[in-house]
Amino acid sequence: MSEAQNTFFKPLNESEKQSKLTQFGKLENPQITVWSKGSKDKSKITIFEYNRFKNELSVLNNYPVHLVNIECLFTFEINGLHFFGKCKIIEKNKKNVVLECSGDLFKSERRQNFRLLTYPHHQVYFNIFVGKEVIDNSNIISMKTGKSETGLFKNFLEIMNDDEEVKELQALEGYLKFRVIDVSVTGLAFQTGIIEAEILDNYEELKESVLDFNGTSIKIPKSKILYMLDSLAPDKSTRLKKAGVQFVDVDTNLDETIASVINQTLRSAEAEFEDFIK
Repeated sequence: MSEAQNTFFKPLNESEKQSKLTQFGKLENPQITVWSKGSKDKSKITIFEYNRFKNELSVLNNYPVHLVNIECLFTFEINGLHFFGKCKIIEKNKKNVVLECSGDLFKSERRQNFRLLTYPHHQVYFNIFVGKEVIDNSNIISMKTGKSETGLFKNFLEIMNDDEEVKELQALEGYLKFRVIDVSVTGLAFQTGIIEAEILDNYEELKESVLDFNGTSIKIPKSKILYMLDSLAPDKSTRLKKAGVQFVDVDTNLDETIASVINQTLRSAEAEFEDFIK
């Protein structure tokens, strides 16, 4: 498979473009990489602000003189997302050098780099809204008590007068909760029981869902189930289903939020490994 097939580029609209360039310009040490198409030589340039009215990035220092007035390519990173575009280095005078970037800005995702295995080391769940009535009328009950686990836990919290926990639980009433196996900025895979899978057969397109990523809640406004495959639990005897979900019409800000929590998790895993080998 070629690299082009593994990397997806999506053009941003003008508002998203200006938002990302402005955000980039406000980073503590914003560095942008520029190069001439086809060249292996790449240069890092430090910039200090973005002028949205002129579509220009002001250059701080150390710009490649040989690329002045030549159409170049550029890339920069924000929270694990990479952005690409075309630019031209313009030398207005020795103290005023800018990157003119009036063309399209693209966001990219290299899928193999962003898919994170979450099970069993991370607490990641996908909550799908099906409605309280559907759940109440289904056979989804606790295998130990024969009663609704949600109802039992809610009653316990009310006895303990934990109003905040009750409110949080009520906010997710009507949702089915699934353990996520892996996740990327474009979608995820999760495990489900047979009964829940039968309910989800009626929900190919999901209009409301919440991704709970190690305690961080991310609202997913729209997604769809791509597949539902037979699977087995680790005990090799319990029948399960594995479902694949694609996030639909995801805007740049949501992309960035999901990429950020994935990258934070990856950095956390690296830190844990460093502690392990001390």
